[in-house]
Amino acid sequence: MKFQSFSKIMYRGLLFSALVSIFIWSCSPKEDSDPTPPTIVTQVDIPVIDGKIEAFLASYKIPGASLAISKNGKLVYKKAYGKADVEGNVDMTTNHRMRVASVSKTFTGVAIMRLVQAGKLSLDDKVFGPGSILGTDFGTKAYGARVLNVTVKNLLQMTTGGWVLANDRDAIDSNPTMNNKVFFDWMMDNALLKHDPGTRYWYINTNYFVAARVVEKVSGKSFYQFMKDDFLTPLGITSAVMGKSAMTNLQPEETKYYGQGGTKGFEYNLNIERRDGDGGLVINASDLLKFVTAIDGNPSRPDILDATTYQKFIQPSGPAPLEPNFGNGIVKWNTRYYFYGALPGTRSSYMTENNGMAVALIFNGNADYTNNAVYNPFVQAHQALLVDLLTKNLNVYLDIDQF
Repeated sequence: MKFQSFSKIMYRGLLFSALVSIFIWSCSPKEDSDPTPPTIVTQVDIPVIDGKIEAFLASYKIPGASLAISKNGKLVYKKAYGKADVEGNVDMTTNHRMRVASVSKTFTGVAIMRLVQAGKLSLDDKVFGPGSILGTDFGTKAYGARVLNVTVKNLLQMTTGGWVLANDRDAIDSNPTMNNKVFFDWMMDNALLKHDPGTRYWYINTNYFVAARVVEKVSGKSFYQFMKDDFLTPLGITSAVMGKSAMTNLQPEETKYYGQGGTKGFEYNLNIERRDGDGGLVINASDLLKFVTAIDGNPSRPDILDATTYQKFIQPSGPAPLEPNFGNGIVKWNTRYYFYGALPGTRSSYMTENNGMAVALIFNGNADYTNNAVYNPFVQAHQALLVDLLTKNLNVYLDIDQF
């Protein structure tokens, strides 16, 4: 009897446990045996946009282009057109990177502003002479009063008053076989500041060569390494590298370049390694736009310049004979900010608009800038194309983010 009672108790206990388990299982969320994957929205071609780029390439005989467009901080369209290598019949892709020439100046300006933001220098700091940033490290002659009065701001705003040779030619491409140190020594001994610093605007590339050396002195790193560590890598920009002069030394996924007229044949006939601060960067369009949207003062994407530093960055030198629109590596045009670049076989650009749109557009060809009758219409058409992309057909883009 005791055994039977015990058995009944055990049976009832097991039955109760089973019922509880079944109840719990029935109330648990069940895994769908045939789950439907989430819909992934991908970019589709937009003929109204593609047609504008293709027409421009055809009109000006440019081999290829790479385009990136953002809307409210999202990369909503990226597209490559034409050829990266005409002789090799290689199609342009969005991964191809190109020289961006003077657009590099915005990167240099931002590098300086990041050091300003970190409290490591001031835009009003003197660059040359005792107690200055570079001291008397460069040149063999005593510095004159104009050199001693050059500030960091003068370099970035193009108001140093020169660094030109006797014929008013920018010193930057002189003696191309010299390395940076030898060239800097020679430049300090031979190039002229023809006006007092801070008194007039004069676009001279050598200013940004010097600015890159300021970055190196203050940071203790090479110019490129500082940018890479400080903001390129943190922003996820992986395509940005420094260009090489020879065609045989092109970077991986770098296009060939195609000049026209008086620039044809000079695509690789310059010391671009020296031009690091004023024109040496190589990058793809999407990464260029990623950088631009990180310095635009727009809250749609986090910026790398705080509000105070951003205002210093865009501050121009003043009214003529200074320049009321040229800031510290960026230019204002009405409600837009932009920069252009040009070298033999290279034309580059970015532009932002206050409607939340931004565009980066890079070509591996360029019109003949030694012939104003040819080049001016090309420049005007390029600018009109950018404005068109920023202000028209704004509802054709999918709500996606490819950054």
